[in-house]
Amino acid sequence: MRVGPRVRLRPVVSAAALALAGLSVGGAFAQAAADTPPRSGAALPEVQVVDTGGATSEDTGQYTARAVSIGKMPQTLRETPQSVSVITRQQLDDRNFTKVEDAVKQTTGITVTRFDGAGNYNSFQARGFDIGTIQLDGMPIAQGNYATLDTAVYDRIEVLRGPAGLLQGAGEPGGTINLVRKRARSTLGLAANVSAGSFGLKRADVDITGALNAAGTLRGRVVAVSEKRDGFTDTLFNDKQLGYGTLELDLGPRTTLSVGTARQRTRAAVDQGLPTYADGRLIDLPRSAFAGLRANRQNLETADTFAELEHRLDNGGMARVSVRDVDREAYYRSARSNSAMAANGAIALQTVDGLTESRNRNYDLFVTTPVVVGGRTHRLLLGASRNEGTSYEGNFGFGPTLPFNLLRPDYDLAYPDVRLPGYTSTIERRENAVYGQAQIALADRLKLVAGGRTSWAEAQTRSTASGAVTGRQDPGRQFTPLLALLYDLDGRFTVYTSYVETFAVQSETDAARQLLPPRTGKQVELGLKGALLDKRLNAHAALFRILDTGRAVADPSVPNASVAGGKVRSQGFEAEVSGQVMPGWDLLAGYAYTDTKYLRAPAAQQGQVFSAITPKHSVNLFTRYAFRAAMLQGWSVGGGLSYRSEFFSQSGALRLVSGNYTLLNAQVAYQVNDKVAVSLNAENLLDKTYYEKLSSPGRQNFYGEPRRLVATLRVRY
Repeated sequence: MRVGPRVRLRPVVSAAALALAGLSVGGAFAQAAADTPPRSGAALPEVQVVDTGGATSEDTGQYTARAVSIGKMPQTLRETPQSVSVITRQQLDDRNFTKVEDAVKQTTGITVTRFDGAGNYNSFQARGFDIGTIQLDGMPIAQGNYATLDTAVYDRIEVLRGPAGLLQGAGEPGGTINLVRKRARSTLGLAANVSAGSFGLKRADVDITGALNAAGTLRGRVVAVSEKRDGFTDTLFNDKQLGYGTLELDLGPRTTLSVGTARQRTRAAVDQGLPTYADGRLIDLPRSAFAGLRANRQNLETADTFAELEHRLDNGGMARVSVRDVDREAYYRSARSNSAMAANGAIALQTVDGLTESRNRNYDLFVTTPVVVGGRTHRLLLGASRNEGTSYEGNFGFGPTLPFNLLRPDYDLAYPDVRLPGYTSTIERRENAVYGQAQIALADRLKLVAGGRTSWAEAQTRSTASGAVTGRQDPGRQFTPLLALLYDLDGRFTVYTSYVETFAVQSETDAARQLLPPRTGKQVELGLKGALLDKRLNAHAALFRILDTGRAVADPSVPNASVAGGKVRSQGFEAEVSGQVMPGWDLLAGYAYTDTKYLRAPAAQQGQVFSAITPKHSVNLFTRYAFRAAMLQGWSVGGGLSYRSEFFSQSGALRLVSGNYTLLNAQVAYQVNDKVAVSLNAENLLDKTYYEKLSSPGRQNFYGEPRRLVATLRVRY
């Protein structure tokens, strides 16, 4: 019997091996080519802000970004007519965020819903809707039940809230998350981090980059991570290994070829949450309670391979062609709760094994260029893309139901022999698209942004036994527009309004057994953005309204049929400030108010909350201060809070309700010298007990993490 996925985690292929070998041999070349002055040996009283002139956040010391690349054209946040937050490399390091989900959870207006105790299966929501697609360097990849890569490979995380149809075609109107990788650099750099902390955390990672020849035209970078940790629930563990390697070659003064690969392997114990009582009351059990067996397993493999050719035009424009393959595999063996808990602690454990695979290949080509017309400079973007994806379905097997008692657990019960039947079907998805955008300077301070994407998407289900096509989705040509006006008030503040759309393919059929037309998400946003204190501090406030129409609802006249008659609304307000308030004082603060409602729905839902898991109010705050006084030089302290208002889950007639909660966190760090630093981070400082996720009486109800302490040693060269 096959008990896990095929092991595809190889040494980080020839690119990483070559880069590492070259770095060890060519370090002298890289050091000679360095164009920055040597650092002094004095302890640093603060993280200095450096203007890199681009979107890269690494080594800038900033909590804010000077530019973003999420819209293909690198531009400042003030030039972007939608709500965008950036999690910089400095934020990731200061907060010890090693999982994308943990970092995104602290972003304004974002909800992260986890489906397992270790947090490897997650979904993201913004403004009440799913974020179903993650972008890797601007190339969309469906998320699904697969783990994201460790944050050690990323320079920054860009989060756009609201429909992103121009950027990725078909998708939910919640937004998108762009994970921007670290690139090879010409100067020799070495970073090594070692961490230890609560729940058995032991982690080490190393990052080496530099030139591989004397001219600096060939550069390499490798990142390696090894992490072991237990969970706060009984028997839980989550072990991860990652390798990343990339090479960059300058084919000419303005042309660069970049190739690379990342491989990540996760071995964990799967935990699918606690039940409730039959009447929906939450169970007051210790946070270590586990509704499962010691034999539970979760094995995840991810392979990400890319190639990119970029040419920088003489006029400041750019042409880029990219190809990306992402292969993922997930196996789990789970004894999980499948009933409400009785007063004596009795529950039923369902046993199930499953194996899924997903393969994605994306092609993208675009050109962006400034154009001078009428004495004003405008910017144009033209591009084309093709996305191909295949997922393998139906490879699940169920074993017998086991009796279990949560008050007297026996985690060592024998796990039954469950045989997987093999994949029964594949789902093949294709989308071709052309897209474009024009940023037109109507006046010195007034800019019009107009763009759109025309997509041809299709999906088909194929039987693995016969090879026959058993289902097909072909919504035909779909156009998603973007229109915006931006007015620069005084060189610091910009007011904007924007209208954007997206569409989502539906799988439901009507009375004639024809697929329903795609849903359409439309958003209107009005906002104000500011770049203050010599652009060290960014501020943003926005009002938004999203209407999602054409949703599938039950046909009142025909059983087992649907009509495209549903409509929901999400509206609210968001505000965010990020950056350096004054030398040594960094701040990140955000507030979101989100109100969702069914406007057209069956009687039981009409007028009710649409996204029950989205809190109406959420606040994130973190601030860090580096002391400047001589006697405290090198020391810094930080702290913050996260607040979530009440949310709930509806399961039939039962409503499971969480209370609101506030979590405090803190940090203290010491910069020993310009190369060595130590820090201690505390999350959930007051050790508050709360439910982070609610779902149903049977399972998928999760406690939030107890107080967690992490000590880290960082070395930079």
